[in-house]
Amino acid sequence: MTAEVEMTEQLTVHSLRQEILQKQAEFETPDEMQFEQTGRRFERAVKQLVDNIKQIVEQVPELKYVLEDEIEVFTTPAFPGRSMEIHDQRLRIVRGDRMLLFDPTAKALLSALGQIDVEATTPIPFMVDQVLYLIPGGDGKPARWGYRSVHNMSGPLAAFTQNDLLRMLQAVFAS
Repeated sequence: MTAEVEMTEQLTVHSLRQEILQKQAEFETPDEMQFEQTGRRFERAVKQLVDNIKQIVEQVPELKYVLEDEIEVFTTPAFPGRSMEIHDQRLRIVRGDRMLLFDPTAKALLSALGQIDVEATTPIPFMVDQVLYLIPGGDGKPARWGYRSVHNMSGPLAAFTQNDLLRMLQAVFAS
């Protein structure tokens, strides 16, 4: 009787493992892998943008920043019904009663991989809406951050550069 129990346990462990491997193979479909890559691309892009902003702000001792770690649910209309948790950081820059906030929104759009809402205590004159969009790169080019510029409202998004960040900081903290 002991041999039967041992044999049943071995068969159960083996069948359990086979089911797990089968489910894993089903989970890792090309669509699922592409969805995960999209979410991780947004996660990395936010981290890189936050790191770049911190490097600039750290050179201006009059400005202080606060980072808030977040776990958000990433979704995209390209993969309806799918979601995944990603890590990102909200970055708040302050000086006195003035504030500039970069708040990632982990919801991809049809035309963008994700976005960052920008909130400020004063208007940012060169941006139509205060949003940075993560635009997919084409032909092997990396994704980039862009914004809708007042200089070309109906045209393509303008690339968000270090100069734009400096103009943004000037508009909020030096005007």
